[in-house]
Amino acid sequence: MMVILGVIILLILVAIGVSFFIAADHQTKIYEELEYENCELSNEQAEQIRQAKRNFSKPYTNMIITATVLCILSAVPLLCGVFFTKMLNGSQMDHLMTGLVAGTLVLVAIGVFFFIKSNITMDSYNILLQTDDYTPKKKNGRRIMNKYAAIYWLTATMLYLGYSFLTNNWEHSWIIWPIAGILYGIIEKVLSLKTNDIAPE
Repeated sequence: MMVILGVIILLILVAIGVSFFIAADHQTKIYEELEYENCELSNEQAEQIRQAKRNFSKPYTNMIITATVLCILSAVPLLCGVFFTKMLNGSQMDHLMTGLVAGTLVLVAIGVFFFIKSNITMDSYNILLQTDDYTPKKKNGRRIMNKYAAIYWLTATMLYLGYSFLTNNWEHSWIIWPIAGILYGIIEKVLSLKTNDIAPE
């Protein structure tokens, strides 16, 4: 009964998460083109955004520090389990470790939340001002990659599933995903460099 209850709760949480993803995607879709196209701002608008970015710099730093510290400390709950190994029997230790794992995941979740929240806001300013990772040159690279992104990731998925099913080496085949992610960034950077003459700063 507890296993079934756990699965039900899991499905409910997944359904809620998916609904949030769909709603967020719908709200941001109208601004998606700004990530790839040049932004035409008046001097007044640009100065307002620069001022907002300056005002956000301190909260941004604080959130990044908080997120980093939480992710580092997330291992502490698990490590604390060592102090109880001689006090508890097998089943009690299992229950304790389950709780400690949950504590670790909570700390990681809060840290990831601060990372995402701070970077989304800062990236928004950079997209509008066309600075850092969103200069016209780099936007050109993003625009080209965006055209073929679906093909790229479908190919990566096909390689992952094909290799995994043929070799049954599921415990190692996951390495395809980080390699694909790094390769995607490298290709995007190369395309940005090749379009230097097309898109002036």
